[in-house]
Amino acid sequence: MHRLELTDEEVEAVLPLVKEVASRYGSVEEDDFLDSASTYAQELPRRLRLFLNAFRLTEPSGVCVISGYPVDDSKIGKTPTHWRKGPVSSSSMEEEVFLNLCGALLGDVIAWSHQRGGLICQDIVPIEGHQDEMLGTGSERELVWHTEDARYPYRGDYIGLMCLRNLDAVPTTFASIDEIQLDPDQVDVLFEPHFVFHPDPSHPTDSEGETAPVLFGDPRSPYVRFDPYSMDRPETEKARSAIDNLIRAIDANLRSVTLLPGQCLFIDNYKAVHGRSSFKARFDGTDRWLKRINITRDLRKSRGVRQAPASRVIL
Repeated sequence: MHRLELTDEEVEAVLPLVKEVASRYGSVEEDDFLDSASTYAQELPRRLRLFLNAFRLTEPSGVCVISGYPVDDSKIGKTPTHWRKGPVSSSSMEEEVFLNLCGALLGDVIAWSHQRGGLICQDIVPIEGHQDEMLGTGSERELVWHTEDARYPYRGDYIGLMCLRNLDAVPTTFASIDEIQLDPDQVDVLFEPHFVFHPDPSHPTDSEGETAPVLFGDPRSPYVRFDPYSMDRPETEKARSAIDNLIRAIDANLRSVTLLPGQCLFIDNYKAVHGRSSFKARFDGTDRWLKRINITRDLRKSRGVRQAPASRVIL
């Protein structure tokens, strides 16, 4: 795993920057903030910029973790009961700014109009009534590993998560495709468009499927697009055997990281699948609380489904 621990001196440089940026905007959802985030990000400590640039360019790991950002538990307040944002400024605005500035070193944030109200920076919290749902807002049901938004060609290149609270030490699970050994013949099958992807449950108003390969890119170090929970069973025996073996291989290589407050986890959505272990939510304001952003390296590739060149919401 690619890791970086901020030094005391780096934290002392980050905090004034984050406070200054947060004071200029009412929300990280504002267009002016999103348009300026990549500029502000260049004022982050050089070692942090080099670290994320290496993660982007050299693909050293399917995930990376940045530690050391201080979170004031009393200042952020109780874990929200829902992902919907209220009319007042967020109590965790500074944490949202830091996550977004780090993400801006990897690309541009995006959101989906038909997922969580089109929010750019989302609260990942357990919601009462969702305990048994296969959603990030679930709790008692394991969130099975997957590629984020696998059905969509405009899915993010990276997923950014920042932990604000995790008293129950709930692990985030992941597996990197580069750590998995597959039979070359099955790799060939997985590179063919035999597989039908459907929207996952977080896209409740979309029902269209898309046929595509599971692996793509360089066969020696492939990219992956895989969400067995939201895919049809392939029609051919060779394709069924190939994905069954891939599922077993991912299960065997699944690892976990238990995020602490202030830690940011960036997942390469082309190189790793991710999920979450089950847990018992209390719904008392102390439950697990993460912030999440989706990041694309090429905003232009979705221009046909966005209202304007700088718009971040995919329709």
